[in-house]
Amino acid sequence: MKLKTLLAVFSALALLFGVVGQSSAVTFSGTFYASQSCLAYQSKNKKTNPGNIYLVSGQPYQIREANKNDATWYRVVVENANPQLRWVSASCGEVKGGDSSSSGSSGSGSCSTAGQEDSYVLALSWQPAFCETHTSKPECKVTDSSAYQAGNFTLHGLWPNKASCGTSYGFCGSYSHSVSPFCSYDAVPMSSSTLALLGQYMPSAAYGSCLQRHEWYKHGTCQTQRKADEYFKTAIRLQKEFNQNVAYFMQEHLGESVSTQDFFDVVDQAFFDGAHKRLQISCKNSKLVDVYINLPKQLDENASLESLMMDADPKFSNQCGSSFTVDEIGF
Repeated sequence: MKLKTLLAVFSALALLFGVVGQSSAVTFSGTFYASQSCLAYQSKNKKTNPGNIYLVSGQPYQIREANKNDATWYRVVVENANPQLRWVSASCGEVKGGDSSSSGSSGSGSCSTAGQEDSYVLALSWQPAFCETHTSKPECKVTDSSAYQAGNFTLHGLWPNKASCGTSYGFCGSYSHSVSPFCSYDAVPMSSSTLALLGQYMPSAAYGSCLQRHEWYKHGTCQTQRKADEYFKTAIRLQKEFNQNVAYFMQEHLGESVSTQDFFDVVDQAFFDGAHKRLQISCKNSKLVDVYINLPKQLDENASLESLMMDADPKFSNQCGSSFTVDEIGF
């Protein structure tokens, strides 16, 4: 009897430690700032989302746990959700004041050291849809159907990435965290002519909400290839190439629901077969808002967007489903 009892105890302990060993979630404190609109899952594995809950771009959410030390998912508190605890992808935003209860997590210094990027993302926005949930921004007061942003993707940013940091690679210069409002940052060290040029392609720069400052101090300072003028001019050049090849599709379908596959087909026809596999797209209220284009580590000065996409690792994500609406400017 004693031997059987002892064996049972050992079996129970083995089972217990086996279960613990398989669980990678760690208690985590900090604040998650959403940089885009993302699905908030009750179960990240099953992709269940009661209430079809999204994080709101720019809003802070308290973190309760992460899926592992080098987190790719965070469990956050979403006040208007039921249940409130939801899993969100780390790529949806950034963490401030993060502290894991597990030992062995790497320090944050390597995620704020310039020149360690291993890839880039060109982030573009469909401004009319973005403005549906940011009505107070001055650039969102524009309702002129002939405005650039009415029929072209606008520039969000050009982001150097470091895979081991997830989306936490940033603030490699004089700022260690995001400030609000964005105009509280120092002015970007670039010429007035570049700022004026940027104003056409990044409306926030023209209308005084200073997105360019946030983009430079969070992302631009983490690359060492270019100073601010050339950094933004490179982003504009690549943005223009995407619009020259793809924006016509959006212009032809303003106010309409379109097939997501048709959009991907346009991208493939414009660049190369399978080019859409370098895209990550997201929607809000069934409207296309964000297009993220994966690019390689080395952005040669005269390299075309097509060649850069070909050199990039495929990293595909479709958060829009089988169709989306092409939003028109105005509310």
